[in-house]
Amino acid sequence: MNKQTLDEKRQLIKYFSEYCDVPLEMENLIIKETAIKHFKKRKHLIGPLDDLPDMYFILSGAVRGFAKDDDEEVTTWLSTEGRIVGLTLYPKQFKENKPQLIDAIEDTRTIQIPNALIRTLFALFPEMSIIGRKLLWLHYHEAEERNFLIRLAKGEKRLKRLLEIQPHFYYRIPIKHLASYLGMRTETFSRLRANLMAGE
Repeated sequence: MNKQTLDEKRQLIKYFSEYCDVPLEMENLIIKETAIKHFKKRKHLIGPLDDLPDMYFILSGAVRGFAKDDDEEVTTWLSTEGRIVGLTLYPKQFKENKPQLIDAIEDTRTIQIPNALIRTLFALFPEMSIIGRKLLWLHYHEAEERNFLIRLAKGEKRLKRLLEIQPHFYYRIPIKHLASYLGMRTETFSRLRANLMAGE
């Protein structure tokens, strides 16, 4: 393992350490069992055939979660560097008609955390349960914010709220994905953004 790979994997250890001290044995196992994986733009991190999906720590790039509604893709969440992304560890959703998928919306470099490793960490290390609970709380809070955002009646309010809480999305994520994330048509988003810029 070269120094760059080791340094990158230690970014995941550092991220976990923000929530709980990581024992050396746990750290060594994570470094040994994870892998650096690069995804080109528009490639799936998790596709429709992944019934036991892995999780990913984003080193660089941006990804989105989405579901298909007939021929339309509905963006349900967005994420960039320094976050763990993935789906449930259980295959229930893949038995449904509209599974959620994850793809790269930029060239994206990640640390792949295998499904089996996640289970092993929970089984062997009490610290992983603490980390897992805190990450669950973080993702729940983010889901609450998305839920509130999409329920704002006016598109203009949704756009302004996005600028307040996630300005990096506004300036970085492609318009079509932002529009879907905010529950509006691309044309509506473009018009509202133009009006907002004109008023600055």
